[in-house]
Amino acid sequence: MKAIKKAILLVGGKGTRLMPLTTNVPKPMLRIAGAPVTEHQIIKARDAGVIELVLATSYLADVFKPYFGDGSRFGIDIKYAFEDQPLGTGGAIANAAEVLSLTSDESIYIFNGDVLSAHDLLAQAELHNRNSAAVTLHLVEVDDARAYGCVPISNEGRVLDFLEKMDNPIAKTINAGCYIFTSAAVEQIPRAQVVSVERETFPLFLKSGRPIYGYCNSDYWIDMGTPASMIKAS
Repeated sequence: MKAIKKAILLVGGKGTRLMPLTTNVPKPMLRIAGAPVTEHQIIKARDAGVIELVLATSYLADVFKPYFGDGSRFGIDIKYAFEDQPLGTGGAIANAAEVLSLTSDESIYIFNGDVLSAHDLLAQAELHNRNSAAVTLHLVEVDDARAYGCVPISNEGRVLDFLEKMDNPIAKTINAGCYIFTSAAVEQIPRAQVVSVERETFPLFLKSGRPIYGYCNSDYWIDMGTPASMIKAS
């Protein structure tokens, strides 16, 4: 299996649902179990073999570098990308990818900055490589997908659709916020403009026939977006 050595961590979100906790501290820098959420994610990436990682920053961007520096104390090379105006998930990925200098035949991990997960990154990468996927998403199954929108998949794990929040979801599998993109897929995201991978990029890829797969498992996963979920994670 071709190892994935590079990653982007999306840490530009404002965390409005966590105000006033996020008035002076960006959401990904809030502490869980004694360390910022971002630190937990960096360690997870490093332990999966990532050697180079870009923090895609926007809101309170100057908080990150004094804490993480060049990454040497965490055993990983950390770089920084900045957005003057928030560019959405897709725009942030495209902007951060400029810092990575990707080759034409490699894939990268992309992490949402407000998720803690115990899922196996190497297993996700194995599925990605085995299916020659353009993108492979980590999916989790929830009892009630109404609050999330859902991602139905085939028996082979191929993503069939991306559906917005609905009263009667047709699947229990939801986007868990960790992706593997090929460099070619990253190149398809428009530069310097606001783009949502969930609402624009992924549906466009499906429409054009690009293979998108879902790695679905039931390991620990939590979205840190609300005070209740932060307390639960702590």
